[in-house]
Amino acid sequence: MASCSAPATDITPYFPPDLIPKVARRLTSLQDFFALRASCRAYRAVLPLTASNLASQAPLLLLAPDQDQTTESPALFHLSLRRLIRFCLPCTRQDSSYSFFSLGCRVVISYYLRNPSRRELHLVHLLTGEQTRLPSPEGSFNHFVLSGDLLITWGYFGVTIRFCRLGATDWSVASIRGSYVLDCMICVKGTIYALVSTGYDFDNPVYLLAAVNLSDSKCHGELILVITMEFNPNVYHVFQWKSGEAKWVRITSLGGCALFFALSYFVGCLEPDHPGIRKDCIYFNDEGLWSEYSSVDGSFRRSDAVYPEGKLQKGFRAPVWVFPSMC
Repeated sequence: MASCSAPATDITPYFPPDLIPKVARRLTSLQDFFALRASCRAYRAVLPLTASNLASQAPLLLLAPDQDQTTESPALFHLSLRRLIRFCLPCTRQDSSYSFFSLGCRVVISYYLRNPSRRELHLVHLLTGEQTRLPSPEGSFNHFVLSGDLLITWGYFGVTIRFCRLGATDWSVASIRGSYVLDCMICVKGTIYALVSTGYDFDNPVYLLAAVNLSDSKCHGELILVITMEFNPNVYHVFQWKSGEAKWVRITSLGGCALFFALSYFVGCLEPDHPGIRKDCIYFNDEGLWSEYSSVDGSFRRSDAVYPEGKLQKGFRAPVWVFPSMC
């Protein structure tokens, strides 16, 4: 995104530069933010890409065409404005297939070369283009968790966890004890939590692990369990972990926050009153473009977009959540 912005000029700013961050925090479109940032050097200097400056930026969906869709280009989709932001996706290769994993305003891009056993991993900051080459883990992996500079990955219903520091040349390995398999993992205040089970059973509900703070409206504080109770339309029950009582308690309010999942994996939480996002809702990208479920009234709706004349899932990969405010 930053590389697509016009270079900052030396013209005298119309507004005092110290007021510009206050203006930027009200902008909900990356196009408007980067246009303001490119107005002059003084504005660019006071608008680094930080979480506070990007606090009001809406979540986006990264849309990448399938390998055989050579006429299409990647884009970021703005949910509330229903606007496409075209950009150059870093380090894509024509001779390989690839997949994406959401990490706030970053994504892990996994390349599968002509030999399926050979893979390349890159951690890419979508707003700056900064890239970090990652070691390629052995075996399968379904998602990634980033805590500081610690990156963790695992295979779905596996027993092995792989982790490394950014810049490391190899992965360390840990295993789950007992007769359990790993469903998912999240990081809460620097602590990694894992959801484990005894295996896949179609008769059991689907469990999703998330994190939200229900006391001071800052996300990533409390451990939350979301259970899929019904399908078509989807119905979810939400539970909060009460550590003092050592039990899960059902809740219907998320403190005004919104939770985001990529398939069955928790990828982010936005605080109350975030522009374009409904309070106490859970967002998914599993079917169609995205879906929204209200934990308060139980309403469920799916939404799609046109790009340019057909539904996005025709010729496009499953969209990936991108959060500019988690910079």
